[in-house]
Amino acid sequence: MSTDGLLGGMWADREGYLDTTGTVHAYAKAARKRGAEYYEHTKVEALEQTKDGWRVITDKGVITCEHVVNAGGLWAKQIGRMAGIELPVSPLKHHYLISDTIAELENLDFEIPMTVDLEGFTYLRQDQKGVLLGIYEINHEHWAMDGAPWDYGMELFQEQTDRIENELVMGFERYPALQDVGIKTWVNGAFTFSPDGNPLVGPVPGKRGYWCACAVMAGFLQGGGVGKSLAEWMIHGEPEADVYGMDVARYGKFAENKEFIKQTTGQFYSRRFVMTYPNEQLPAGRP
Repeated sequence: MSTDGLLGGMWADREGYLDTTGTVHAYAKAARKRGAEYYEHTKVEALEQTKDGWRVITDKGVITCEHVVNAGGLWAKQIGRMAGIELPVSPLKHHYLISDTIAELENLDFEIPMTVDLEGFTYLRQDQKGVLLGIYEINHEHWAMDGAPWDYGMELFQEQTDRIENELVMGFERYPALQDVGIKTWVNGAFTFSPDGNPLVGPVPGKRGYWCACAVMAGFLQGGGVGKSLAEWMIHGEPEADVYGMDVARYGKFAENKEFIKQTTGQFYSRRFVMTYPNEQLPAGRP
């Protein structure tokens, strides 16, 4: 890493990363041990509110329950509409690359720390003997603002290097070893954002028994805390932590406007690594 222009940094000794697939399977196994049931590859086709709960109509039958949780991710918009709810959420595209082997890493007997360059809009961690470099581009691009197609799976988009050129230049200058190696893999996928970048969590006003756990931009990172708070909320009536900043009730009818959603979610994405100060009022979404 080049230290040109750096005056200092912060070290977080509890940061790290996990195997996402293994962790999700561990969650599922633990839930099943405690009596939960889950159904994979089951499409929800409709929701019907009853006097004491909900009927979830799926392509494999009907599930009757007291509570439903919209944790629909890229499909949260459509699942909200099944209950007459217009959630302020939109997917945006996001790039990262994985490099070929870097000579400087081959002989190390330890992994280099993950780093975030706030002014370069990039993050980096080691991936085998190369690195993964991710980019929050200023020139953002929305996708499927009405929700991802139902048949969308793990497909990726073609990389758009012209759109992320400025951030790539800054990243390759901060990590000069990237200038001398090839790129093994490009990933350009989508994830979801709310207007202020915080998740939409909690009970939906006027829809008894309908809960949200969506627009969780850093889903894997934040998922454990969101799930814990939501469970406490459902069982005890309130979460242990103060989750006011995530409460889905912070948005009203004003946030249903598609142009408002587009402007504000794009603003947050492009400012992902920009410091926002207390009481700072940002320009997007205003008349």
